[in-house]
Amino acid sequence: MVLVNVGCGATFHPSWINFDIVPVAQGVRRLDLRSGLPLAASSADACYCSHVLEHLSPGEAGSLLTEMRRVLKPEGVVRIVVPDLEVIVRAYLANLDDAERGDSKAALRYDWMVLELLDQMSRRSCGGEMARFIQCCPQDVRSFIVSRIGREAESFWTNGGSKKSMASRLLAKNVAWYVDSVRYAIVLSLATLVGGRKGRQAVREGWFLGRGEVHRWMYDRRSLKRKLIDVGFSGVKTCRPDESMIPNFNEYWLDMCGEQVRKPDSLFVEAKRG
Repeated sequence: MVLVNVGCGATFHPSWINFDIVPVAQGVRRLDLRSGLPLAASSADACYCSHVLEHLSPGEAGSLLTEMRRVLKPEGVVRIVVPDLEVIVRAYLANLDDAERGDSKAALRYDWMVLELLDQMSRRSCGGEMARFIQCCPQDVRSFIVSRIGREAESFWTNGGSKKSMASRLLAKNVAWYVDSVRYAIVLSLATLVGGRKGRQAVREGWFLGRGEVHRWMYDRRSLKRKLIDVGFSGVKTCRPDESMIPNFNEYWLDMCGEQVRKPDSLFVEAKRG
């Protein structure tokens, strides 16, 4: 089978063709997903895309889904995983009500849910307020955070509470990384020379926004299903993290790490190319 992992980050399997804008290992191909997929039409049996669509504008997300449909064989399976807006909102409202009734633990959970709603759409530095909250949060709320974002939270505590995001710590310092760093240093120097402190800050923020850490959109079960249908997929359905039409999917440890869900805050949707 030809299996394609679109925007794999640090989660990939050697049996798949793995693409990411910043490869973290030699088995990952460097690709800006906005430029399309370098694969022949009707060549893939399945495409998997986890926590990528929310980093694209709605138009860019539609184009990527269209590309995945193009490379899939007839009856090929697409599996899309995104943060679940509906679950986030319901958890936010439930903890808001409990916090207002004086529940101190709910107040901490409420603080976290506000960050889930807003921080990744508004942050201007690596890790944002979520990283700072995880680093300093009381023990009482840690199990709740793990139930929301999984083992990424545990990595913050076991690695000394680094403020850097998990992705940033895993970046492979290859030639492309060094070229990008030199370009950034040159642009930053020019902006400082021309625009002073404000120019320097503008370049820092703009460069950060272009790195792909910020969320540009959010999806729930209705909007994601509609987007898949709009680009021509059929049989769209939500599924459990351990459930898939892709044969032996759980053996690849992409959504499941043994019995543990890698991204518990997620919405899992599959469809077929008709």
